[in-house]
Amino acid sequence: ENMEPKLDYLQQKLDLDGTSSLRKIILSHPSILNKITQENTQIKLDWLQTRFDITDVAAASKMIQRYPPILGYSIEDNIEPKLEWLQQRLCLEDDVFHKMIQRKPHILAFSVVDNLEPTLHWLQRRLDLDDAAVGKIIQRLPSILGLSIPGNLEPKLNWLQARLDLEDVALGKMIRQMPGILGLSVSDNLEPKLQWIQERLSLTDEELSVFIQRMPTLFSCNIDTNLGPTLDFYIKALGGDEDGAARLVVQNPVLFGVSLERRLKPRLEEAMCARVVIDEGCLKRIGQYTEKRWQTSIDFQARQQSS
Repeated sequence: ENMEPKLDYLQQKLDLDGTSSLRKIILSHPSILNKITQENTQIKLDWLQTRFDITDVAAASKMIQRYPPILGYSIEDNIEPKLEWLQQRLCLEDDVFHKMIQRKPHILAFSVVDNLEPTLHWLQRRLDLDDAAVGKIIQRLPSILGLSIPGNLEPKLNWLQARLDLEDVALGKMIRQMPGILGLSVSDNLEPKLQWIQERLSLTDEELSVFIQRMPTLFSCNIDTNLGPTLDFYIKALGGDEDGAARLVVQNPVLFGVSLERRLKPRLEEAMCARVVIDEGCLKRIGQYTEKRWQTSIDFQARQQSS
């Protein structure tokens, strides 16, 4: 069979930018050429637009580009019943669910019986979650559904629970706050980060556990480009007082997550220009105050200094 007309049509309908994008799709999923026709491709695009309330055909095309096998799936026997089941199971509103599937259409590759339901059931039982809570976790990190329970999720959670000495409820709360933990490597991310934080802040195991539970999003921060430079900023601002900087951050973990370039450095410069005393209290205000509250504070401090 001459594939040229089919390839030309596919490139045109999916609005692919040149032959490289088409080549990438065909090489990664060669079997789809045997499953598609011009008619069923158009039907699939029209259905995706209607089902996901998409006004722009380019958005439907983007879904197919992200996961080309959609073109070979039956709407009635596969995609639609799976979507209905998953949305109901995750307790998600239409707009939230639609955005999740558009972002991660590869979810449609998973079997309800062999993958989706067993994974969701395991997460709920392991983390003591209700349907709505597990739905919010999956909404934020849909790729969890593709992770192996015995090969990935279970050993990772067991390790984290033991490392931080967490009860099941506390572990579940941490994952609800930052589902991304489930996608991180123990050896490449979780353990090195915990070790770095514990050593730099001189924390006991118990203090480390409390610290991380207060701000588990620190796991998403990079040591070299975020945590390290931020802690060094506080040390330098306090005149080299490492203990004072560590105490400041331990008491206020949120200060580790503040942008160095967009907030900390500009506000420190403002405070120094206003001749404000740079101490732990000042750095706390620099990191935590809203812009309006910060300006009010700096204006007040400036008046105090000039009077």
